[in-house]
Amino acid sequence: MPKVDLSFVTGALRFLLRPFGYLAFVLALASLSAAAKLLGETHELGYFSDRLAAMLWRYPEVTRKGVQTAWVVWAVAFLIALPPLDPLATPWDEVVLGAAAMAVLWRRTVVGRRVER
Repeated sequence: MPKVDLSFVTGALRFLLRPFGYLAFVLALASLSAAAKLLGETHELGYFSDRLAAMLWRYPEVTRKGVQTAWVVWAVAFLIALPPLDPLATPWDEVVLGAAAMAVLWRRTVVGRRVER
């Protein structure tokens, strides 16, 4: 039986699993931001999660790869949801994916500009 280089196997596994780590990071950061909005500044956990989320969102070099990976996952899910490959017989999966993208883009363009003023 031939010997397999363990560092090669570990490197290959990390390469394959890294996008899932980026996606988990972005989902956790989005959950932290949602918790801050839902609990509000008067609640101590809302106050803490708001400060922590704001601190992390402030560094684009930390969040860039995760956000890019999330958009790639969204694009793949949208392509799968289109009619030739669609595993569901309803158009609601396209509607939900489109609404999610529109909500993110709305927040980045319209709400982001309001903050700059």
